[in-house]
Amino acid sequence: MIKLFRFNKVVFVLTGLLLMASHMSAQEMTITGIITDASDGEPLPGVTVAIKNTTSGTITMIDGTYNINANKGDILFYSFIGYTTQEVTLEDQTTINIALESEVIGMDEVVIIGYGVQRKEDKTGAVAQVTSEELVRGAIQDPVQSIQGKTAGVSVTKTGGDPNGGFSVKIRGASGFDSNTQPLYVIDGVPGVDPTTVAPEDIETFNVLKDAASTAIYGSQGANGVVIITTKRGSIDNSTVNVNMSWSMDNVANRLDMLSATEMRSHYVSTGQESLDGGASTDWQDEIFRTGMTHNYNVNFSGGNDKSTYYASLTNTNWEGVMKGTGKERTIGKVNLMHKGLEDKLTLSASLSMTIESNDYESYDGYDKDDILYQAYSRNPTDPVYNEDGSYYQTDREFNYENPLSVIDNIDNLRDAKRYFGNFKADYDFAEGLKGSVNLGYTRDDSESTYFRPMDVYSQPNDGYARKGYDNTSKSLIEATLNYVKTFNADHNLNAIGGYSWQETNYNGFYAQGSNPASPHMGADNLGGMQLVNYGDVGSWRGMSRLIGYFGRAQYNYKHKYYLSASVRADGSTKFGENNRWGVFPTLAGGWTLSQEEFMQTIDWLDNLKLRVSYGVSGNQNIGEYRSQILYQTDGLVTNPETGLPVLSFRPAWNSNPDLKWETTAETNVGFDFAMFNSRLSGSFEYYYKKTTDLLGAYQVPVPPNLAQTTFANSGELQNSGVELNLQYFIIDTKDFQWKTNFNVSHNKQVMLELGEYAPDDGIRKEGFLSGRGLIGNNNYVTGVIVDEALGSFYLPEYRGLNDEGKFLYTSSTGGVTSELSDAQRYVAGSPLPDVEFGWSNSLTYRKNWTLDFTFRSMIGNEVYNATTMFFDDPSLLGGLNALPEAKDWAQLGRTTGPAVADIYVEDASFIRLDYLALGYNLRPKNDGWLENVRFTLSGNNLFVVTGYSGVDPEASLDGVAFGIDQYNVYPKTRSFAFGVSATF
Repeated sequence: MIKLFRFNKVVFVLTGLLLMASHMSAQEMTITGIITDASDGEPLPGVTVAIKNTTSGTITMIDGTYNINANKGDILFYSFIGYTTQEVTLEDQTTINIALESEVIGMDEVVIIGYGVQRKEDKTGAVAQVTSEELVRGAIQDPVQSIQGKTAGVSVTKTGGDPNGGFSVKIRGASGFDSNTQPLYVIDGVPGVDPTTVAPEDIETFNVLKDAASTAIYGSQGANGVVIITTKRGSIDNSTVNVNMSWSMDNVANRLDMLSATEMRSHYVSTGQESLDGGASTDWQDEIFRTGMTHNYNVNFSGGNDKSTYYASLTNTNWEGVMKGTGKERTIGKVNLMHKGLEDKLTLSASLSMTIESNDYESYDGYDKDDILYQAYSRNPTDPVYNEDGSYYQTDREFNYENPLSVIDNIDNLRDAKRYFGNFKADYDFAEGLKGSVNLGYTRDDSESTYFRPMDVYSQPNDGYARKGYDNTSKSLIEATLNYVKTFNADHNLNAIGGYSWQETNYNGFYAQGSNPASPHMGADNLGGMQLVNYGDVGSWRGMSRLIGYFGRAQYNYKHKYYLSASVRADGSTKFGENNRWGVFPTLAGGWTLSQEEFMQTIDWLDNLKLRVSYGVSGNQNIGEYRSQILYQTDGLVTNPETGLPVLSFRPAWNSNPDLKWETTAETNVGFDFAMFNSRLSGSFEYYYKKTTDLLGAYQVPVPPNLAQTTFANSGELQNSGVELNLQYFIIDTKDFQWKTNFNVSHNKQVMLELGEYAPDDGIRKEGFLSGRGLIGNNNYVTGVIVDEALGSFYLPEYRGLNDEGKFLYTSSTGGVTSELSDAQRYVAGSPLPDVEFGWSNSLTYRKNWTLDFTFRSMIGNEVYNATTMFFDDPSLLGGLNALPEAKDWAQLGRTTGPAVADIYVEDASFIRLDYLALGYNLRPKNDGWLENVRFTLSGNNLFVVTGYSGVDPEASLDGVAFGIDQYNVYPKTRSFAFGVSATF
């Protein structure tokens, strides 16, 4: 049978039901027994055993046993979430053993929603859950990576494989453009917590709230979706110790196909440039890349009794990047505690965690002297790495031509961070069904950055440079809620909650820097040894924002057949203008379980069919602090005409705007949940339409009449609509072999409806500006924000060939052709957004010992602007630098144009990727000793990708306004193989 809610003998205890009284009379007797799962005979702990129409009851122990005092004629009922309730009329028997049958339609799933939980069958919004057993494992770099491809409508992407880089998460497309489009993360009830402060081993579930009806309870923070992460807790009467260890190797999955030394020499001979030969044969990608190693160690302890539970863990992970000089080490300590008191009316719970992280960076985001990838790709392969004396080989072939190994080995670019998280919650049962809660949360992020470059790194002498910086951000939370749950006449079920939320964020920081160190060995820890310190070499800052909210929600259902829910939240934020501090975010949702109607009872193969409809409004306040007020900043030193002395000048950073207000997203969602063939096949279908208005952004304005060139305002409307399908199918479900498959597919269409009051004169908001060797001017942009098009659309001139001088020709805006980019007619040449995304996950189990898991993920219809090819197919590079083979082809055609923006560099980047493959074996000792289980796992991540894209990797991050641009300064994606051992004691 299907079991979706099992914690491997760890109790999910129904709180609030204890043995209240002894049901005593002359005929009283003690009933004992054991409750098991009908599908496999395993004992079920935490099952409610109660006497009907009384307050007498108990719960089963860890081994499924129970005892209860009752009288002849009493009716005992046995209930547990996810199982069909059974009733037994007591006669003379004193031993009653019960085998509970699993309910259909996955009713055992409990999903986490805002400020509460509900059974999956009762949901009216678009909520998806991924449990710990379903997460992607192996060599993952970020907890959110573990839900990649696991649920429809959720895009988890990352450009490259830098261990210090983060993932981009978009839920049903972007709901804004200048603002942060990442979802709100809520960890153990505290919003705004960084998910990287949670170890993957500590995560119990991810719950993704996708539609506005689900997210609006978070008001101004919910427009981009909400991801709720719950961590593991202790269990009653079951003390366990788990040890998890894994080791992985990472290699560059695909390299850029630059010319080799042999190919360069052949070109030099054919063109008479043999003097450019440096005399060596160097693969510079071999020199900067390596096999990366990752080590992960986790130990956790859990246990407790009916009064108190605990969970504690310690995790240490060390990532060694595939690019030399890059790496990260992170240590996370976490404790979750729970205690009941005052006759079990009071429940106290606390979560404490601390994260210590060290980062080692290398620069690769441009074409400067210290940008490793650019220097390695462009460096001549005939140049050696070292001189004969072991020093770094340096030469001046071109401007900013540096040895990347010298940069890696000599420059320090480090960061040390400490993150603290504390959460304390008190729940008190005032009366039957009435519970009050107070939730306190505090997070603090401290980071210290260090950069030091000695004077002898580059080919030409430089002054050297050192910098130290410190950043601190703290967030405080106070929330109070009152929750009322009541069932009337056995058919009418009501769940209502009201609450208050107060959040405050404070941040501050400073930096100091200087150049010309007195010694190359002093580093950045003695800035007093810097001999050159100028104006602007010292700076500091401080800021604060506050958010206050009032919210309420009521959920009603009749016989779990007809559902109605509504919520409203009012938020006030210091980020907005004095005329628009408050925003109101309402929702309304309904559901109808059609399969419970009489006219559906003749359809034997259909187990469940439920219709859901919802409408909601959520908001976005991610624009930064003080944007509605005029802010003055320093503008350098000027000479006082009266005294002739230097004085500090100030200028406005931006204009005031007292009308700055919330960005709002209104969304309609229609969904179906279904299960058939005894729940062998189940799933959901969603259609949504959402419209985001009053888009927050920084807009350019004329001076005068304005004081500054920038005004933060609301302007424009954006639309997203789409469909999502989630399927789960138990292909094989026998005693010895099980095969479960999950498939999800989604389609999102995005349209910019209008740019609003601050639209540019030509109607095109230019984005995606490229910079690099050979690019000059302000026309080198590749994307545009355009009405009736999606964000990130490529807005490019049409390439028409070469003229007699070897220059690129474009379609002209006045007709004909032109070689001037500024005169070219541009058009929408493609979009980086996929037409379809899908994920396919499989889990196979043989005799509960062998397991095989694999996950495929795909994007179809997405396009990429291959800026790497645009820069490195330039034939002029062959005069001393390295290039792609295409540069030789262009040279034969007589091309004289350097890197140039054109539509020929847009490529179809559709792909299908084997994200994860894992083979596992559970070694279960047959004795009842101290060792419960040992699991061995061999896994691989990013094993292969099928694509027609010619670049290194077809997948680009989908974050921001300009994305889908594959420029050479992208950390290469890795292929990983890992071996893991887990033991349970």
